[in-house]
Amino acid sequence: MHKPLRVLSIDGGGTRGLFPATILHEWEKETGESVTDYFDVIVGSATGGIITLGLAAGLPIAEIAGIYRDRASFILPRNFWRRVFNPFNLFRPKYPNDNLQQLLSEKLGSTTTLGDVAQRYGTDTIFLTGTLDMSPDLAPGETPAFKVVVYNSAHTTDAHEKLVDLAMRTSAAAVNLPLFGRYGESGNYANDPGLIALAFCLNAQPAAPGQSLLPGGLQGLGLQPTDLRFLSLGCGSDGSSYVPRKKIGTGQWGLIKWMGRLISLVIHTNMEFTQHVLQQVLAPRQFYRLSGYYKSAAAPAVLKDKKLKIDVTDREQLDAIETFARQVFAHRREELRAFFEG
Repeated sequence: MHKPLRVLSIDGGGTRGLFPATILHEWEKETGESVTDYFDVIVGSATGGIITLGLAAGLPIAEIAGIYRDRASFILPRNFWRRVFNPFNLFRPKYPNDNLQQLLSEKLGSTTTLGDVAQRYGTDTIFLTGTLDMSPDLAPGETPAFKVVVYNSAHTTDAHEKLVDLAMRTSAAAVNLPLFGRYGESGNYANDPGLIALAFCLNAQPAAPGQSLLPGGLQGLGLQPTDLRFLSLGCGSDGSSYVPRKKIGTGQWGLIKWMGRLISLVIHTNMEFTQHVLQQVLAPRQFYRLSGYYKSAAAPAVLKDKKLKIDVTDREQLDAIETFARQVFAHRREELRAFFEG
């Protein structure tokens, strides 16, 4: 029996990306193997895309986790006058993206490309991330519309793309950060990028000549679902997408009621759907989802008793997220080992 292909999928979730980064650090210590040696395909969206591209650039996962823990307030600087002249983020994003771009250029390399990644890893480890092209080039007669774009280290058409640009595109979160050029974050359609990974693994369509490094010149790996071991990592949830039944009332919701649920409708709903589809296509022994619930009894008090934002920069809460991730890993450690070794 051949060895199953190991797939790692990392959700978006702002600075809560510290949670999956810490899980991966613990997994490295558990297995004695680096993330990039252990997994064959790594896909990330938004902050998960930043983690993926950091791994592609050769950064140790411990260093990536440290960026979230130690540099969050630098990445997302709070400015009194920006809040005064931009109430409720009505006129511009909540944060500038200058510091984020500066840090990513330092860490990923300002000129490092996906072609460089392909030279380093070949097709032994393949990296994918996405973005949303808000104003794509249109073919004659094509209907104007946003376009889903997925970058792939095994596709030569993406070889010229700089990692820092891809990281800025995939993480350009609506309202929080500016668009990067004409691109917005992939979290708009795939905050859980599991379906991006699954589609790539199953795709057996031929690529145009010279456009793929994959065996047979295919667009994807051409595998069957039974060939996969799929680990999906979340950034943790505070349960904000849940509506208590007493708050539903008669269901006569107008714009005011719906406004408070728009993020859940756009982000959380597509994540739930992604996990639903993955669980339909992949058997339980092939799919493992690992995340955390920040309001659980086991969570540190500073997480469950205080408001926890997706753009958390509070050092006490970040330290608690790291601690909680270690607790969750310790609790699921044997189950996770059995999943990969079974």
